[in-house]
Amino acid sequence: MIPMTSLKASLGTLAAALLAMTFTGCDSPEEPAPVTATETVAESGIVITEWQEQSRTEFEQAAASWQQALVTLEQSPSEESLKQARTALAGWYATFGKQALLLNARACLLDQQALLARMDSWPLYPGYIDAMPQWPESGLISDPYLEMDRKTLRQQHGATDLAEASLGLSAMLVVLNGSDETAKALSYFQGEENNAPRRRLYLKLAGEQLLADYQALLSETPVLSGDLDCALSRMLERHQQLTDSAANDEELVIPQTVRQELSALLLQSLQQLPESAGSAWEQTRTGILDAIDASKKAGWQAITALQDKKAPDA
Repeated sequence: MIPMTSLKASLGTLAAALLAMTFTGCDSPEEPAPVTATETVAESGIVITEWQEQSRTEFEQAAASWQQALVTLEQSPSEESLKQARTALAGWYATFGKQALLLNARACLLDQQALLARMDSWPLYPGYIDAMPQWPESGLISDPYLEMDRKTLRQQHGATDLAEASLGLSAMLVVLNGSDETAKALSYFQGEENNAPRRRLYLKLAGEQLLADYQALLSETPVLSGDLDCALSRMLERHQQLTDSAANDEELVIPQTVRQELSALLLQSLQQLPESAGSAWEQTRTGILDAIDASKKAGWQAITALQDKKAPDA
């Protein structure tokens, strides 16, 4: 029974193996596939091949580190291996956050914003995906009648409410860490009791789906300055949403890792914009490079000030 809303060996070799596993046998129409933009790209298109390939390598290496840590946790469960898994997942999240500008630009270009949102959905109902102390049998992981596979997880994601997250980094953080100040105990991931096998399987499947979603956002098509404008707007919305969000309650939460790190990661994503892409963007968005440089001291205020100047003309 699915709860209501009151209840959510090397790195290179491993990365290659993960990708092969991720995309083998996925013939469901719901499985994301690489999308090719059909419109003709204007001469002002910004070629970002090197930026994208470097980002892809970093993302896949972080994914490989996470998957290796998860394997170690399953084969040699201990407080230390659980700590290493949490460190690896936090590292993957940081890699994802620092690629926000590129990923949002791709999502804008390909009209895949919903797919990108699925990669990190919050706020969410933790009781929808996993058991909570006050509801020990809640969540998809606790439902023995629910098939635990990627297709099911895609179907259950946002089934009746956007906060019903069964996929994405925030959901994975909740499953691995819990949703309050006390981290989940090792017993949640060890042995055969307490739904530990389904919880470990969920973390494996959700990670594979994350890789598939990431791959679907990659494209050989150059981005346009308008795609970077769109990406910046969406990142500002995300930052503001996080700033305005209330403290967690027992039902709707934002994982601690997200609360503590996302705004800084989004800003780093702007500050790490490659020089060639930045120069091309500056031609249509005068002042963007100065604003990004100023943000190293002034933070988001420098970016919002530039955005406010554009608003009357939008």
